[in-house]
Amino acid sequence: MDRRSFLFGATSLAAAAVVPAEADAAVWRHLGTRKVGFFVDRDTIHVGGAAGRYDKIRFRVRGNAIWMFDLNVRYGNGSFDDIPTRFRVPQGGYSRVIDLRGGERYLRSVSFLYRRAVNGRGPAYIELWGRR
Repeated sequence: MDRRSFLFGATSLAAAAVVPAEADAAVWRHLGTRKVGFFVDRDTIHVGGAAGRYDKIRFRVRGNAIWMFDLNVRYGNGSFDDIPTRFRVPQGGYSRVIDLRGGERYLRSVSFLYRRAVNGRGPAYIELWGRR
């Protein structure tokens, strides 16, 4: 194998490894962020029908770990899903991917009941992400 063939093959393998990560990032959309209080807190992120339809949601946590207790998803047609979660999301981590009932749906809002982990590491922020 000559040098040119080796370099072309290595370059195409590296490019192929980057494409799936970029493609995955393209389908997840940031829908909103809230600051998590020290005590048990209930917040809502309003999405609205103009943001489009989504089939899955997940959360990302920044700053500190949180405990997620309950999740209430309201759809554009007025129906809702109450999803008991009861899980811990570490700082910098993502929640599990949550499938929305009925496939692709317009989201009106997502409300959650949560609290920040008690460890003295400062505030926590939760980001809502939706997949188209």
